[in-house]
Amino acid sequence: MTNLWTMFTNLRLNGLFYNQVDLKTLAQQKISDLSVAEWEKAIFQFITDWLAEVDFVEVNTSGSTGKPKRIRLEKNRMLASAKATNSFFGLDESKNALLCLSSDFIAGKMMIVRAFVGGFDLHYLEPKTEVLFKNTSNFYFAAVVPMQLEAIFKSNQREALKRFRTLIVGGAALNEAIVKQIAEVSTEIWMTYGMTETISHIALRAINGPQKSEQFIAMDGIFLDVDQRNCLRIAAPTLNHQTIQTNDRVDLINNKEFRFLGRIDFVINSGGIKLSPELLEQKTASFLKFEFAFSSLPDAILGEKLILVMEQKAMNTFEFAELKNDLEENLEKFEQPKEIRFVAALPRTENGKIDRMALQLLIASK
Repeated sequence: MTNLWTMFTNLRLNGLFYNQVDLKTLAQQKISDLSVAEWEKAIFQFITDWLAEVDFVEVNTSGSTGKPKRIRLEKNRMLASAKATNSFFGLDESKNALLCLSSDFIAGKMMIVRAFVGGFDLHYLEPKTEVLFKNTSNFYFAAVVPMQLEAIFKSNQREALKRFRTLIVGGAALNEAIVKQIAEVSTEIWMTYGMTETISHIALRAINGPQKSEQFIAMDGIFLDVDQRNCLRIAAPTLNHQTIQTNDRVDLINNKEFRFLGRIDFVINSGGIKLSPELLEQKTASFLKFEFAFSSLPDAILGEKLILVMEQKAMNTFEFAELKNDLEENLEKFEQPKEIRFVAALPRTENGKIDRMALQLLIASK
């Protein structure tokens, strides 16, 4: 394969143009400067990796297809992914974009690759939860994680969304209460589906605007199937040599469209009824105001019993009764948690997702 990526080594960064030589110099300065924060160094470490005279980048997977591992991604295939996204969203030299994700992970890395490819002006800010409403500039495009978008609404800062024309959101599901509020904003907001092995997203779902949809639609050149577990299989010839088998349960509508149902390895089998913690979290997000997650513990009768874990101090009798009433009104009888636990903090992975294995260990130890 011809090394097409070598054609894309110039970058517009924070309003300034850098050719390959100047960019290498800047990256070396940033990485060696003790006063530069680690999150910023990660940006320039990836830039260094992209400019290096090898045709791949090494990255850590998130575990969507099995146990997390370190893999090599071909730069030409990263280039193909960036071109597809830039084309879909109209990202070209006339645009600007905000990088506010960690460049330690594929989503942040691919924002940089899109800037190399599209020639748009890439600005960056520290990837904090409140970054969207702390930002004071206008941007055409940004990629965010759900926590960053949800912080806008939880802090009553929805006016900050007017500074963006388009946002893509990925990494985890958005809760349904936030999805309903998003319908009222003018910024185009899209959920993404993808993983490290697919080099960022391979499907999109508009959650507001004229293209609003309940299902993900695969991008051009992507074809979908399921295995006997109803877990998604992805054929993406331009992105990966092999068909990618995921552990994500879906309702497959056709070979281009699907509804996401949750990770099969997170499914809780309680008395023979299979419960998805992700779907339960979406159903209860409208009335549970604190951070929370559903988990499980072994049970002699049920096999596994459903546990609601809330990130807050224990409730008083009145508050607890209100919570139980809300759960009974909004969940089916078989979806009711058998126990409610309170913890100081929910364990999360480095990219902000609930660490469900750690959560199980945490509640088992109490």
